[in-house]
Amino acid sequence: MKTQSHKKILVILHGQKSRVVFLSVAFPCFVHAASFPPGASRTACLRRAFWIWVDKSFFGLQEWHLEAFNETGYPVVIDESVSAQCGYTIGHDIYGNVEIRISFLGCWVNNVADQRFALMVTFQVGDPAGEIVSYPVSVACRLDNPWNLREIICEENYMEVSVRRIVPWISDELLLGDLQMGWPVTQDVTWQVEIQLVDRTMLTISALEAFNKGYGLNATATRVVFRAPYNQSEARIITISGYHTEVILARMVYTQPLIILIVDTSTACPKDPPVFTTSSLSWMTPAVLFPLVADPLSFKDRGILMGVDGILTSSSVISQNGYTFQRNATSIQVSIPYGAPGGFTESDIVDNTYGSRYTINLMLQREWRGVTADITRHTAVKRIVTPFRPLSLMFLDNTLRKNRFLDVSLGNFFSDVDLKSFVIHNVPLTLDQAKRRGFQVIKVPNTNGTSKFVLQVPFDDPLVEQEYLYDNKRQYTLYVTYVLTLLTKNKDFTYTDVVKCDSDDVVLPRYNGFCTNNSLGIDMTRGNLDIFWIPYIRNIPLTDTLAKSQNYIVYERNSIFHLEIPLFAAGLIYEDVTLSSISVRLNFTLQDNKTLGVNSNFSVACSFPTSRLLICLPNGIMKAIVVGSNTNPKFDPRKTHLRDPTCTPEKADVDRALFSFSVSTCGTSRQFSGDYLVYENEITYEREFLPPVQAVISRDSSFRLTLRCRFPIKDIIWLHGKYNGTNYYQNKGLVQVLESGGTRVHRKRARNTQAVELKVAKDETFSSFYTSEEFPVTIPRTQRLSFQADVPNWQLMFHPVLKECWATSTPVMEKSPQWDLIVDGCAKTGKNYSTNIPLVQDDNIPRFQVTFEGDVGKQLYIHCRLFLCNPVKEPDMCRQMCEQSKHGMGRRSVPMDRSFEVLTVGPIQIVAQEKSVQYQHIDERWHAWTWILSLGLAVIAALTVGSVILAVRLFIL
Repeated sequence: MKTQSHKKILVILHGQKSRVVFLSVAFPCFVHAASFPPGASRTACLRRAFWIWVDKSFFGLQEWHLEAFNETGYPVVIDESVSAQCGYTIGHDIYGNVEIRISFLGCWVNNVADQRFALMVTFQVGDPAGEIVSYPVSVACRLDNPWNLREIICEENYMEVSVRRIVPWISDELLLGDLQMGWPVTQDVTWQVEIQLVDRTMLTISALEAFNKGYGLNATATRVVFRAPYNQSEARIITISGYHTEVILARMVYTQPLIILIVDTSTACPKDPPVFTTSSLSWMTPAVLFPLVADPLSFKDRGILMGVDGILTSSSVISQNGYTFQRNATSIQVSIPYGAPGGFTESDIVDNTYGSRYTINLMLQREWRGVTADITRHTAVKRIVTPFRPLSLMFLDNTLRKNRFLDVSLGNFFSDVDLKSFVIHNVPLTLDQAKRRGFQVIKVPNTNGTSKFVLQVPFDDPLVEQEYLYDNKRQYTLYVTYVLTLLTKNKDFTYTDVVKCDSDDVVLPRYNGFCTNNSLGIDMTRGNLDIFWIPYIRNIPLTDTLAKSQNYIVYERNSIFHLEIPLFAAGLIYEDVTLSSISVRLNFTLQDNKTLGVNSNFSVACSFPTSRLLICLPNGIMKAIVVGSNTNPKFDPRKTHLRDPTCTPEKADVDRALFSFSVSTCGTSRQFSGDYLVYENEITYEREFLPPVQAVISRDSSFRLTLRCRFPIKDIIWLHGKYNGTNYYQNKGLVQVLESGGTRVHRKRARNTQAVELKVAKDETFSSFYTSEEFPVTIPRTQRLSFQADVPNWQLMFHPVLKECWATSTPVMEKSPQWDLIVDGCAKTGKNYSTNIPLVQDDNIPRFQVTFEGDVGKQLYIHCRLFLCNPVKEPDMCRQMCEQSKHGMGRRSVPMDRSFEVLTVGPIQIVAQEKSVQYQHIDERWHAWTWILSLGLAVIAALTVGSVILAVRLFIL
């Protein structure tokens, strides 16, 4: 049957008066009645209370509330305040199911002579369709043992005391008519409540006023009832034997003409919270509740019993369950080990940490006899829930290598935990997906009632990481995250761990190297792990781009990996170059795809005959071989040299010559071309002329071979360091400076720019300069030399400043002896030379002039360090100013935070003035004798030809 209801009405009757409260809750419009499914609810009679139980799974996430019906049939919503005032306790059992206890002496209970009790309540449940479904529950109970004179119940949410009222001369008919049906008492002028306050004054209020303050009052056929929620303003906390007790000292007074009935309704309940240790909980209360004892001298203890879930336990059960129940003269202590029977352990999650809470409903029942023979029964109920206790999960590795799968288990979990999914190597997997991959997922129960989750993953699954260790051993690693859920709380949590297993099942690759006429190669028979490794040629990853650009031959057939690299392709190592052969090695490695550690390597070396060749090594060394038979007539390779005539062959014979030199020496020039830095030098053969001076006749061939190496700019890193104590070495095709205390990155040259160049001017106007073909430059002593540093494309952005310049007798800038020309921007004057820096340099081009007056050797090279500064950001640094404080100190240093270039020009030959004139006179005499010699030779030739003709004619005749 469906009815319409827009508001629920709470009606409470007070005799002929009524109080109507409208609950401002908008409920759905339709309500219909239904019955609980079988097993979903249970009822029982428990001591002095009705007991109603509903399975938690029935409600699920649906909202519900409890209603009772008053004497007029109106529904009353049992909310928190009403339940404490009327003797209703709505909570949960230790398993989370709904549990309701209602006092026999509570509101809206059909009470027949305090012996038979009946109750009807309804559960109003909102379903997903928006309707309210009403589930009625009826309970009828009979008193199982007689009432005591005084009975006190300390429930979870209220204190209740009922006392037998003894008025012999009041007829039962009158009592029943006046007192039994009304709640609270029907005659406000008849009943009063007197409460002793903390200051010992008495508060006297009517029954209606007590009701309005939240107290529950009732008078049944044989008993007077007083009920108080905890923490009322009139309550007090007193200390008994060191324990705290909440006490209300009250009495109910019934007055009628000729009759005054005073009933002591004082109540006291233990207040202290339980004590928790690492392994157990304890509930402690005072042994004697003195506020309830009128005369301590007449107090006679009749025993104390403990119970669980409202049922008293025997001493054998207490011992069997591991409980501890102790009493002395002042206190009672109940101790329960965590997880003991009678309680319930449930899982919980705090900050993704798995743990548990243990719940148990304890009860203490004590009886004593007072002044008379009548007995007081005091029952205290204590629901105890332990704080969250983190639990250490057991992650066990049960892997057996012979089974070829990783076997792990995670436990131990209580029954309210279930496995939801996995995350393996950062890949989420549902349970179904894991099983489809061949994983085994099993829930295994333990003997202690918990369970564990077993996971088995095959070794060869792609989500299992494999790492090569050494020899034939590899390591299988499983990174697994369990995603679990708490069924009762709808909470998810995760647990992550790693399991590793070493196995000697690696088959290493086998190699076979070979040499052809113009290539080196290997044939590799694959193992069972190298497919995951990265191949490297020397220190270069073997990619399709590299193979195509260098004409590698790479293919794989069956289990054979074939690699063939042409001679002079990138990646080969040129170990030795001789006049007759070149030794080349191919280094092939397989490296770990994560750590880049070398897991396997193989080298093959081959020798190839050499003719004319040029090799540009990555370390900035150029090697070249020239063959004398390349010209007709052939030339003598032993007499060849580079641009710097002092750079002669490293090795040579009558057929060929081997040159080996650094790109920073022997007059090698450099320039930028697109994305490359190009170094260039020349091998020249010095022909022999007749006569030696002012030669005009030669039988030798003219030979000049240009050597050119290109290095990618992106592979070039410039370094710089202190001048003193530096060593120079080459790397990636460009000279670098290695500082003894470490190296620092200097600068990466911008693309499409020309190199900085130090030039020698032909005069002091700096209008023309010597070219590379005109070196070595011969200069008379005392003639002033003019030098200029050019930075063509950087003039608009940077300001070049000459910081240091010096001269050496060889191309090696650190070679001794040395002559300091400029130190810290200051011109330096030495014993045999003087330096001058022009004061006005409007064009910002660094220039200086040097005059050599004494003997400084026959040949000089000039070296300079030039740094670049920003004239906008560093105006002071960009001024070409001499630092007088350092002038003449004879030390050269460039600040380590400055970018600088090292420039070299030479050779410059310094000759004495008179010797130069003598050469000029010799040249003039030789010029005159040339004509005389030529004329004489012509006459002799003519006479010789005439004589031959005359002889032939005479012979014919």
